[in-house]
Order: sequence, then structure tokens, then C-alpha cells
Amino acid sequence: PQAYLLAMFRVKSVMRKLDDPTTPALESCQIMVNDGVYLDANATLEVAMPLLERSNFVYVPVVNLAEDGPPELIGTLFQVDALKAYNRALADTAAEEHS
Repeated sequence: PQAYLLAMFRVKSVMRKLDDPTTPALESCQIMVNDGVYLDANATLEVAMPLLERSNFVYVPVVNLAEDGPPELIGTLFQVDALKAYNRALADTAAEEHS
């Protein structure tokens, strides 16, 4: 019943930026982008979670999509970060319902 919470989070609000020391090597991210494996920064976790589950990747590159150019790599979304955001939202919802 709380699946709607996934639609509340944009990928860009949960992703790790490229300057984060835990972000994978840019080369490996760019290879994934070139292979068509990436998420639009404006997508929601509702879109991201199934991709992460189907692909068995620990992370997926995040891009800004341009109308007239290639996707611009801006970060990575780790499955663990997406799950943490969802769990926090679940906990907050549960606390509100029981207060």
C-alpha cells in the first residue's frame, strides 16, 4: 500500500554526485551510458527500483537528457541509497499514522 512513496522521490535527490568519493570510475559509468543503461535525473524511484532489480547492478548512472545531444552523466544511483530513502519514508509514514 505504500508503493506510492517511490513516486515521491526523484532520482536526482537520492543519487551520488560525480565528486562523491564513493562514485564508481567515470569510465565504467560512461560505458553503461553508451550501452543505454542509465536513468534520467528526473525519473522517480518508482522507475529506478525495477531497473535496479532487473539488471542486478549495484548502481546505475544518472544523466541529464538533452534534446539535441548525448546524455550528460551527472551521478550514480545506488540501490542501497534508493532503499534507504524508501525505508525512511516508510518509517516517517508509520510514525505519522501512529501519533
